[in-house]
Amino acid sequence: MRPIPKINNAHDRAVKASGVAPLRLYDLRHTFATRAAMSGIYLVTLAAMLGHSRIQMVLRYAHPTQAHQALAMDKLESFNATQLISEFERELIAIQ
Repeated sequence: MRPIPKINNAHDRAVKASGVAPLRLYDLRHTFATRAAMSGIYLVTLAAMLGHSRIQMVLRYAHPTQAHQALAMDKLESFNATQLISEFERELIAIQ
């Protein structure tokens, strides 16, 4: 077996033969980057996995969904509430 120097033609033939909706190879790269970022993989690690030397390139590929952004805000709100409760408890103990 010899290496395939350019896989676009093979990919196009496989997509056509499968009957699935047309997609580009880079669509898969965007999907991978988005899901990896949403799963919590650090951007520096994801950049290395994608073969990028700069995080800015990762940002071109990773596109968090609205739902994921809402979950991130929920996490932040929960963290902030926990911090406030801890501060209140420390102040309460100091007063007693």
